[in-house]
Amino acid sequence: MNRLVLILSVLILGLHQKSGCIAQTPNDHLKVLKEEGVAPIAFVKQKLKNHDLILFDDALHNAVEPFDFYRELIKNNTGDFDYIFLEVFGINTQPLIDAFLASETKDPTLLLKAFQDSFAGLGWRYETYYDLLSSVWDFNHSIADTSKRIQVIGVDQPIYWEAIHTRETYNIFQKSLIGRDYFMYKIILDHMEGFEENKKGIFLTNTRHAYKHIKKSDGSFYWNSGTFFNQWHPDKTYSIRIHNVTLSIEAKKKTSENTSTEGMDKLTYRWVKMENGAWDEAFELNENTPVAFSFRNNVFGQAGYVGNHMLNVTKGQTMYDAYDALIFLAPLNELHFSSKIDFIFTSSFKEELKRRIKILYGNDLSKFLSKNEVGTIEEYIEQLSKYQPITKNELINK
Repeated sequence: MNRLVLILSVLILGLHQKSGCIAQTPNDHLKVLKEEGVAPIAFVKQKLKNHDLILFDDALHNAVEPFDFYRELIKNNTGDFDYIFLEVFGINTQPLIDAFLASETKDPTLLLKAFQDSFAGLGWRYETYYDLLSSVWDFNHSIADTSKRIQVIGVDQPIYWEAIHTRETYNIFQKSLIGRDYFMYKIILDHMEGFEENKKGIFLTNTRHAYKHIKKSDGSFYWNSGTFFNQWHPDKTYSIRIHNVTLSIEAKKKTSENTSTEGMDKLTYRWVKMENGAWDEAFELNENTPVAFSFRNNVFGQAGYVGNHMLNVTKGQTMYDAYDALIFLAPLNELHFSSKIDFIFTSSFKEELKRRIKILYGNDLSKFLSKNEVGTIEEYIEQLSKYQPITKNELINK
């Protein structure tokens, strides 16, 4: 009887190994945290010694905790990096960023147009981004040697709202974004001088732009910014995911032509915990201590890939194919969404918003207003322009 049980156990284990479905427990993950985990700031500093550019995936642009961490990196910068590259600001905003950082007093009005001209048209409202720039200003003005000051570089494609007068012209702009990842790659590479001058930088971006090695079902790459770096400049870059809820794509859906730049309205998706919560249980067992660790050759990295490209990927793609490492800062139920600024809503910008909203929503304007529980564009703008405090991230509960 014992021999039969043993044989059956071996057969079952063999089938699981063959299918790649060996179940992992939180204790397996906890072992990694105990044996390989490093304090996040120390981890990043060490990686910057071995790599020239660190790519950070903040998981959600409006997440608070990653920006708290970035500001700590800035405060503790001892020549570790020269550049901060920002995905969300176009290259046309560079004179504004430079003027703000060089000003004798911290003047947010110098950044107005940088925050007003977002791809979505309604302004980039997350206060975390202003706080980041403010922290760089503080750091730069605290050191006498100007050559050691941090430079902040907007790397995204520019949008010129002055040239957009119809939904059709806006749609043409959206089509131009097909080369967006390559564009950002080239802008960063140019500032890094082709990785030939020992420049160091960090790239603050969002999920798919940080992917390093995700392949389609036909074996070809998804050429994300991180992939260009990973494939064409081996070992020069290092990609880090900051732990948060994870986007799980379930299907594509039919939409009208008037879709958003982000493209989320084209998808059916939900927010999930990695490996049904095994990661989060391990962090809890580790007393929710902030920790950073590599994905290489461990159960975290071997987890099946979950993310933006999951509807069409090569079989067996893992989280290590997407990123090199993970940083855990706080448990999911303690994460937050950014407060939203109000200083960008000048009287002239409110007038410009009326024009943009009519362009963006056109025949769907009544539906848009109804969705936002307002009766007029003016009422919506007044609602939009109010300062909003930090809120809890409750995506995992929806």
